[in-house]
Amino acid sequence: MIDGRRVIAWTPYGRRRTYSILARYLQRDVERGLIDEAWAYMNTDPQGQEDDIAYAHELAEQHDWFKLVHRPKGINLGRLPKQRYTGLAYRYMTDPDTIYVRLDDDVVYIHDDAIENLVRARIEMPSPAAVFPVIINNAICSHFLQACGKIPMEWGEVKPYCMDPTGWANGPFAVKLHEMLLDHVKAGTVEDLYLYQDFPLQPGTQFSVSCFASRGEDYAALPKPGVLVPDEEESWHTVHQPLATGRPNILRGDAVVSHWSFFPQHPFLNNTDLLDRYRELAEKVVAS
Repeated sequence: MIDGRRVIAWTPYGRRRTYSILARYLQRDVERGLIDEAWAYMNTDPQGQEDDIAYAHELAEQHDWFKLVHRPKGINLGRLPKQRYTGLAYRYMTDPDTIYVRLDDDVVYIHDDAIENLVRARIEMPSPAAVFPVIINNAICSHFLQACGKIPMEWGEVKPYCMDPTGWANGPFAVKLHEMLLDHVKAGTVEDLYLYQDFPLQPGTQFSVSCFASRGEDYAALPKPGVLVPDEEESWHTVHQPLATGRPNILRGDAVVSHWSFFPQHPFLNNTDLLDRYRELAEKVVAS
């Protein structure tokens, strides 16, 4: 718990390759008393992902704080991609005393203070639909990091657009971002990547939702508790709800996490040893 609120870290789960890194940070923060439960929302296909599914079940057997959450029954979204099913997960997130921290299954680094600072910001600022950390490899975060002098302009200018050609689609740029963060981790200077203030995000600004904190009481207060309309989670949290309320989301300046890859970046990142370096780092954050 943090400041009397339960904290549940949840992930639209699908990939053992990267989630096995994230799981170490979740275990660390459970052991530190910052996270009460971790949920793997099973957004997997029964065929072709047998190893991914088996790994999630292994974690559930090993840890009493790790829970498997399945798609609600009786809802068929047709031939839409499975990513659209993630919006249904919020039907389970209606506890008014809980802060929910969403993490993509390819978040591969969580700074020591990130969860605590992000959750405290969420508690202190009840108005936004979502409070985001500084996400390394997120175009809008890269824009603000660049504006604050943390990312060299020589790497390519990043505009405040979630699918900016440099910040979202440029593989060599993503490689530089991860190298930069890992250098800061090695030097013990990750705090140098903090922004000098929290930044409000103009209502209607689409934002890649690799990580954010939200409140169970907000989902409980919906006309149908936990039912997002529209049901696409990124659109609801970053476009629809901020426009409907007139309240901007917030980018919190003192919480840092790292998101591995957007699909245009895959060929470049997969040709490096960066994921191995993240894995080696994660292995050191818990005793066993």
